[in-house]
Amino acid sequence: MAQVINVAIADDHEIVLSGLKEIISGFEGFNVAFVASNGKDLFEKLQAAKQLPDIVVMDISMPVWDGHATLEAIKKDWPDLNVLVLTMHKHELTIIKMLKAGASGYLLKNSPSKELQRALLSIYRTDVYLSEMISSSFYNRIRQSDVIPSLSEREIVFLKHCALDITYKDLAEKIGISERTVAGFRVALFEKLQVNTRAGLVVCAIQMGLIHIE
Repeated sequence: MAQVINVAIADDHEIVLSGLKEIISGFEGFNVAFVASNGKDLFEKLQAAKQLPDIVVMDISMPVWDGHATLEAIKKDWPDLNVLVLTMHKHELTIIKMLKAGASGYLLKNSPSKELQRALLSIYRTDVYLSEMISSSFYNRIRQSDVIPSLSEREIVFLKHCALDITYKDLAEKIGISERTVAGFRVALFEKLQVNTRAGLVVCAIQMGLIHIE
């Protein structure tokens, strides 16, 4: 018998919750274990569950406990539980905050259902969904060989600071370089690490062990 992938869903919008349940239940080999209306509700249902789901899918903007608070609580009690963040938030610093807190993947709500299915399968098989934030070729190279691309000390310092909840301008001031130099580091690292977003840089830094999730 094929393995069934159990998923829990948390979202404060009933229509979204019902829609997600129907979509995920329709994927071959998937089962929705339970749904929750907010982060606290999700956490309590996880505590009461006889068996944890394989993956949690949750929003960020929820009442009672928001996504970040919920993710931190989940990772404290069940550090190996994979969480896919499904939200309308596009801001890179929001993405970075969730990745640092231990999210396995990040997907926008306007993504097609096929991408949601790919994300869930990727997380189930590899514990991560890379999306457009980071190329799979880079990730596979790191996983297979543990080889870190050649980075200068200043590039590593810049890369670590990319995970802070500050703008590039503030980042430049914090590490004592010009905004032009920051732009140069960004372009160089985009090319070296095969990404095109700041969130992608942070994912790379996490995979290379330069940044540790909270």
